[in-house]
Amino acid sequence: MKEGIKNVLVGTVVFVVGFSIILLLTSSDIEAELTYYAAIAYALLYLASVISVCTAVLLKKMTQLKK
Repeated sequence: MKEGIKNVLVGTVVFVVGFSIILLLTSSDIEAELTYYAAIAYALLYLASVISVCTAVLLKKMTQLKK
């Protein structure tokens, strides 16, 4: 249970850091085309956070099976 919480926190940190970077980059007066790029970047960031959590869980389970 404790390891699961750690994995969720890793994914959350990845998402929050990336979200804040994108907000800083897109906070100025931007054109409509750049908002589409920002939306794509948000989607990729969400995907990266989900993949990082899933990878951490899979690696943990694989190391447990080897023992």
